Amino acid sequence: MQVYYFLLVWTIGFGIMLNMASQYSYNNGIVTERKYNIFILIVAFLPLIIFTGARSNGVADTAAYIGMFESYPSMLNELFLSDILNDSRMKGFIVFSTFIKQYISTDYNTWLFIIAIPTCVCIMMTLKKYSTNIAGSIFLFMASCQFIWLFNGMRQYLVVAILFACTPMILNKQPIPYFIIVLILSTIHTSAIIMIPMYFIVSGEPWNKKTMIIVAICIFAIVFADSFLDIFNNAMEETNFATGLNANKDTDNGTSLIRIFVESIPTIIAFIWRGKLKDKYTPIMKISVNMSIISTCIYIISKIVKSGIMVGRLPIYLSIYNLILLPWLIDTIFEEKTKRLVYYIMILCYLGFFYYQMEITWRGLPYTSKILNIYLQ
Repeated sequence: MQVYYFLLVWTIGFGIMLNMASQYSYNNGIVTERKYNIFILIVAFLPLIIFTGARSNGVADTAAYIGMFESYPSMLNELFLSDILNDSRMKGFIVFSTFIKQYISTDYNTWLFIIAIPTCVCIMMTLKKYSTNIAGSIFLFMASCQFIWLFNGMRQYLVVAILFACTPMILNKQPIPYFIIVLILSTIHTSAIIMIPMYFIVSGEPWNKKTMIIVAICIFAIVFADSFLDIFNNAMEETNFATGLNANKDTDNGTSLIRIFVESIPTIIAFIWRGKLKDKYTPIMKISVNMSIISTCIYIISKIVKSGIMVGRLPIYLSIYNLILLPWLIDTIFEEKTKRLVYYIMILCYLGFFYYQMEITWRGLPYTSKILNIYLQ
């Protein structure tokens, strides 16, 4: 547990320093551009990369990943001659891992570092590009426990981070290269396919017809929960997705209500002040609001269909945009004095959520590392 608290304090501390050292360009008193110190940004994320890459098999699902890595052949020709790729839904990940074993190292920590580095770099560079308050964004990344995906669910989060970095392709309306990247990444984690329809849905004004249709589906699912669950189960019955649902149905009760509420806060704020925000949206914030709306809906549906492990993991492709959105909402909606108060409330609430997740929900997350000689249970 101490490791995660250390990461929280370190990353937030350097995030604040990053804000203090930033340079601003103004036009008529309005900030038009922010330049963040890349060195401080790297230092802020460096311990996260180190602890993620140096971990051993006592951390979350790391043991399963290490077991997979060690089971793969050390040569690509051996891999293609084997049956490992047959019926596998992560062919790209297996080929990528075998490539590392053949040409770089058979040590699993090297492999973990190679996954951790691009994941963190994609997130921090996208925040650097789009966040209006990078300290706030980094705080949310840590205090909302999104960073835990680096330790638990790293394969999917690698895909999430890369697609997050591909946001300019959505903004610049480049569907072909974006779809090609999505299809390639779907060989690492099949859930990436969700971002193809999302490309079309999130384009346009916030609260547009496309997003409102999804909101309507969500309301229908809430009102007619039993009927919706039957429809969902019938639709999924013959798919590979159903296999995962059935495998976890006895232990999975869906995404927790507290998590749903926390992830829906930006959506709620954007809805309440939608009139005031109407003429202030930038292109990235329009996309971020739509992403937030849809992620909230999917989280709610995951609770109704009682699938936090399968359905409940889909919104992380979308909720990552909350890291950009929430600080912008606070900075845009509130006057200076009120803004400070709102930030203080946000900090206290998210720190409370961090404690709740770590100490109550997860009952303390262990961390072990042979490299760092750390064994915390």
